[in-house]
Amino acid sequence: MMPSFAHPWLLILLPLVLWLGWRLRSGAPAAFSRPPITLRHPILARLNLADTQSASAPRLWLPLVAALLVLAAAQPQTQGGWLPPIGEGRDILLLIDTSPSMAIQDMSLDNQTVPRMEILKHAARDFIESRTNDRLGMIVFSDHAATIIPLTHDHTAVQAQLARLSSGNTGAATAIGEGLGVALRQIEAAKGSPPVIVLFSDGDNTGGILRPREALAYAERLGLRLYSVAVTPDATPPAAQADGLREPSLSEMSELTGGRAYQAGDASSLQRILSDIDQREAAHTPPPSERAKIEWYPLPLSLALLLLALGQWYELRGHRT
Repeated sequence: MMPSFAHPWLLILLPLVLWLGWRLRSGAPAAFSRPPITLRHPILARLNLADTQSASAPRLWLPLVAALLVLAAAQPQTQGGWLPPIGEGRDILLLIDTSPSMAIQDMSLDNQTVPRMEILKHAARDFIESRTNDRLGMIVFSDHAATIIPLTHDHTAVQAQLARLSSGNTGAATAIGEGLGVALRQIEAAKGSPPVIVLFSDGDNTGGILRPREALAYAERLGLRLYSVAVTPDATPPAAQADGLREPSLSEMSELTGGRAYQAGDASSLQRILSDIDQREAAHTPPPSERAKIEWYPLPLSLALLLLALGQWYELRGHRT
């Protein structure tokens, strides 16, 4: 592969540098040279020994050193392998049910019975780690909904907030409609394509001012996808409100938004569900477009320094003999 140069214009200086090096090959003083010591004695004159200093040998290596330094400054390069492209990140909002029922211990993890919330947190940690380039946000809901952390690239902060979650501290109801409403307000203010919503709950809507069917109508207009995960070993029928109108179930909400509904009865099934969502919402990775550059300037630079050191050593040795 033919080399290229990061600063090719420096190669224009090569003829000038070679000419200067040739002109200075005999006139430039050695770095470690000293004026010769002349001994004057009558016996030396009788022996016909001249006390004059012989001319120093020409520094034929000096033009080559200068040329190598210019070549190193021009930075010769060759192309290496293709650099892996960075995938385009997605925006994902996690809606998590923190009602008291999430504290029910009817799920298994490592042959132990643990609360539903513990299973959710265990699986969500791996899901967050897998979404390297995404912005993630978290909203919790019980009697009311609140944003725990807005959309951010700081996955460490998201993991920290996930670890602090507990169930039953904010009421006894399951306000799925309000959780969706808080999410929709964030989506409305965001630029670009609508975020994906992943909703975790162990039942249907049982409280809150905003009803799921009202939030769902607005979600359809925004064109977002909702993935719902029922974190429970039991199937629950959709709840009816006081006006007798039945609220849509988790699976119906997902179907209406073009997403998908799941049910996780244990830790392994929840891991598989989040892995499936991860694959369905995989970030788009463009084809490789940039190659690695292999720098070769250390080679001419090292040769120049070596020649310079050898030349000075030769001159220093010559003056001592």
